[in-house]
Amino acid sequence: MLSPTRRGRALGHCLGVVALLIGTACSGVAPAAPMAAPGPLLADADSPTARKPKPKPRPRATAPSAAAPKSSRASAPVTVDSSALERAVTEEHAYWPLAIALARRSGNPDVAELAAAALVTEAERLRLSPSLLGAVLLIENTPMDPAAVSSQGALGLMQVMPVHRGNYGCSADLLDVASNICHGARILKHMVRRTKSVPLALKRYNGCVRGRNTPRCYRYPMRVLRTASRLRREMLLIAADSSLGYEETLASVPRAKRSGGRPQLVMAEDSVGTETSGAPIACASFIGCLRHRWTVRY
Repeated sequence: MLSPTRRGRALGHCLGVVALLIGTACSGVAPAAPMAAPGPLLADADSPTARKPKPKPRPRATAPSAAAPKSSRASAPVTVDSSALERAVTEEHAYWPLAIALARRSGNPDVAELAAAALVTEAERLRLSPSLLGAVLLIENTPMDPAAVSSQGALGLMQVMPVHRGNYGCSADLLDVASNICHGARILKHMVRRTKSVPLALKRYNGCVRGRNTPRCYRYPMRVLRTASRLRREMLLIAADSSLGYEETLASVPRAKRSGGRPQLVMAEDSVGTETSGAPIACASFIGCLRHRWTVRY
């Protein structure tokens, strides 16, 4: 039999349980489910771990498909070495493009063929441009008269002074086409080696050391280089025209009218070259040319 104190405590517990059940039934709320085991806590939104973005996966590089369309953007311009093109044309077509270009400018196709062959040979031997040597020839002797003599006493196509006769391993006949070109090309190469500059070498070739005996000679290098550029371009165009027959084209070049007789001795404007018509005789012999060189006023 329980004591009055214990009976009072038990009665209080029973009344509490009954009151709890009655309150739950009146509020219509389902009895609370038993608590589950605590799971892993989520990271707080303000924590450094939550603020750090997840790395995005990098796309894998794939090989370009053969069927993929090409870019529409224009490609960069390609620089072409015209000297290399000239060498390629000379190797493939020999001297014919140069011969036709010289014949069209001089109106003398017979001499142009002989001169072009000699120019290409010397250019290959001396590692010079055929168009450069051809330009010197055209500036010095535009009609391409092998027997022309200047007022300074220079002879032939490239206007070589007699003091150089037989030097540089060339034949002594300065009126011969091949021999004259041999002298002129090797003199120019010698000047290039000494000066390390093509324009300065052209001035020396022209005799423009102090500028007293050859007035306006400072324009000579630019004239030669400009003529060489045009001559090279013409050679490339001739070689690019596959419909041309070189021998037939050379034979069809119109010939310039020339007066017969002894070549006149003239003073060119800014070179020691000659023109065989349209100018007065300045001297009649080599000694006279030397005397005229020191007495004429420019």
